[in-house]
Amino acid sequence: MSSKHNPARLLPAHYPRRFTHRVLYSDMDAFRHLNNVAIARYFEEGRADFNVKIFGAASMIDPPDGLQLLFASSKIDFLQQAYYPGMVEIGTGVVRIGSSSYIIEQAAFQAGKCFALGEAVMVKAVNGRPTALTPEQREAMQALTTIG
Repeated sequence: MSSKHNPARLLPAHYPRRFTHRVLYSDMDAFRHLNNVAIARYFEEGRADFNVKIFGAASMIDPPDGLQLLFASSKIDFLQQAYYPGMVEIGTGVVRIGSSSYIIEQAAFQAGKCFALGEAVMVKAVNGRPTALTPEQREAMQALTTIG
């Protein structure tokens, strides 16, 4: 997995896929901090956005022919507090492409400052068995490789 110590990971421009989300009241704890479950959910939305781009919306809603995008591992590093109310920006990109697996790296930003980093290992499978990424899928992922 890539290092959280890469300074480029703290910059929104490092990530080829980005989206902005409004912080919900239910995302905060008693101190107005975003709670860790909300941050994990933001990263989940970033992974879903990435997977829809590569595999199509049906892969996430009604997977065809036994297709599964398996979540093999996940890591989140919390760097600083983020708060309600506000907006968050989630950056997502692929850092490694294997034969059937890929590693996504992510960052969460509020007011331009990175407050969390995430990494996830994903595996493309059919009926529970790892299945090779197609050349088209690999090409689409290469276009979404993180920068820097």
